[in-house]
Amino acid sequence: MYRLPILATILALMVPAAPAQQGATVAEQYLFSLTNQHRAEHHLPALAWDSALARAARNHAAVIAAHPGPAEHQYLGEADLKSRTYAAGAHYSEVSENVAGHAMAPVEFDRAWMNSPVHRANILDPNLTSIGIAVVERGGNLFAVEDFSHATQVFGGTNQVEQQAERLLRERGLRIATSPEAHQDAREICRQPSSTAGHPLLIMQWDGADLTQLPAAVLQSLPQVREHSVAVGACPSTHPQPGFTTYHLAVLMF
Repeated sequence: MYRLPILATILALMVPAAPAQQGATVAEQYLFSLTNQHRAEHHLPALAWDSALARAARNHAAVIAAHPGPAEHQYLGEADLKSRTYAAGAHYSEVSENVAGHAMAPVEFDRAWMNSPVHRANILDPNLTSIGIAVVERGGNLFAVEDFSHATQVFGGTNQVEQQAERLLRERGLRIATSPEAHQDAREICRQPSSTAGHPLLIMQWDGADLTQLPAAVLQSLPQVREHSVAVGACPSTHPQPGFTTYHLAVLMF
């Protein structure tokens, strides 16, 4: 019963409060530090603290603590991981979770996760960029949740989405069509894929959550169109998914 206060005193000296982790408890900061230590040992980039993921993790940790038995990822009547994290304000293209309960000290969670292939894979996943952690206490026991994601930037509107896609295309050596008509044709075909507006030579369309890179299928087509100009149109995703910020884009080649 006295191990946790002693540990907390030691950790308060070891892990100073960081602005990016404001609101995190000492135990949560400790697990955050250990997680990034493991990643550094495997030459992986550190995860950034995500306050939205932390809120979702804290809500779920409280639910775990209220239920007897092993920690679960979802309980009867509770939303699933994607819905919980989305409701908390997180935006991502990938999400995963570690849960654990009935520990006396935070380090026990870390040991258990690192000795479990599935949980260890989440901690050392090179595709993940962000994390939110929650540790709650109930009846002398600790319960913990780690929510991981590949965070994505949320663009404020159609214009920003199109500008980002244009930037990626320019980086590949393509010329962006300056004609307002070409731009409107791209938007029309984005909204109505069967449209033949503008009579382009080639149409590429896709749904995606990550606007930091172009899809592989689009990249394969780019070497064939460098001598042409392209126009970009964005519209609502044709396959929206709860928890995932997705975009639909059309690129027309002229």
